[in-house]
Amino acid sequence: MLESPQDLAEFYDNVLLPSFPATELVTKDEFLEACTQRFLHVIGAVEDGKIIAGAVGTVPTHEGVMMLLYLALQPGLRGAGIGGRLVDCAVAKWCDEFSPTMILAEVEHPTYHPSSDDHGDPAARMRFYAKHGGRILDIPYFQPAIRDGEPPVPALMLVTLWVAPEAFIDEDTIIAWPLRAALRREIVDTCPEGFGPAIAVAESVAGDAVRLWQPTDIDRVPVGLFDPSEYHAHV
Repeated sequence: MLESPQDLAEFYDNVLLPSFPATELVTKDEFLEACTQRFLHVIGAVEDGKIIAGAVGTVPTHEGVMMLLYLALQPGLRGAGIGGRLVDCAVAKWCDEFSPTMILAEVEHPTYHPSSDDHGDPAARMRFYAKHGGRILDIPYFQPAIRDGEPPVPALMLVTLWVAPEAFIDEDTIIAWPLRAALRREIVDTCPEGFGPAIAVAESVAGDAVRLWQPTDIDRVPVGLFDPSEYHAHV
């Protein structure tokens, strides 16, 4: 686990910063403060004394929903198996330490987010999580705005990394109430009143259950799609 300010700063500069667009990455000061306050937990991979990869998880909500906020490797290291070992290690450690109801990851929808040399390939990322048993929640998800003055990021998906056995209703559905509470705080309550995509998120978790889709059924997953100007029109 990465805890010292020096290690965390190195990880941010050399791993996170090259891996994510500015709209999806908190500032360095925000990241270090969140780690200091134990709102974020970082599992790192070190090689030859250098931090080459890391998994960043949020503290579980009161309902036990935990998020893999960032999973990143230094440029040039994708495909070497480091990410797979890292996510397995992180999920195991977080399950042992926090006993969450579920651990989720945000994944860009490959239809709406193109591949790039700097930030990777969303389709490959989805295949990666599929290998680790990931399934897509039937929610038109989008990433909340990470700072004032910027819109949310449209067309993301919530993918399961781990779900407690007691949270399953059957093999294709899980209980909705932990998600309903978490998404209300993180999305519905942070968006302007009347913003349609936020209302759609709330409606998708209003019942007792949420469906899980296989990655091969990605075209059946609802998409949280909007133009940024639509968001600013409601601010």
